[in-house]
Amino acid sequence: MPVLADPWPGVPVRGRNAVGCADACWLSVAPGLTSHGLRRTYKTMMVELGPPATLMDEQMGHEDGSVQARCAHLASGMTQRLVDDLTELWTAALRGRRAINLRSPVAVLDQLLAE
Repeated sequence: MPVLADPWPGVPVRGRNAVGCADACWLSVAPGLTSHGLRRTYKTMMVELGPPATLMDEQMGHEDGSVQARCAHLASGMTQRLVDDLTELWTAALRGRRAINLRSPVAVLDQLLAE
């Protein structure tokens, strides 16, 4: 699907010369992959990284009405630690992708691989 990069994560481009007007083209990574599946993957990654449940709920847009959730609050460094951990996962994945091939037909990924 051709998309404009702004606003993130992209707006579909439709009509004549959509591919020529697009900043990127998003294809399914795997058949049947859905945004719900990606959200579940994100949740699984967070569980593996181990942030507090309060932060995971906030990231997923969930509300927990339990007593434990009412007594727990996000501290200033929690989100930054999660960002740092996710950035390290992204960097490791990029290193792994770079080991496979230094180029990509996807312009954004090609630029990241070149850096």
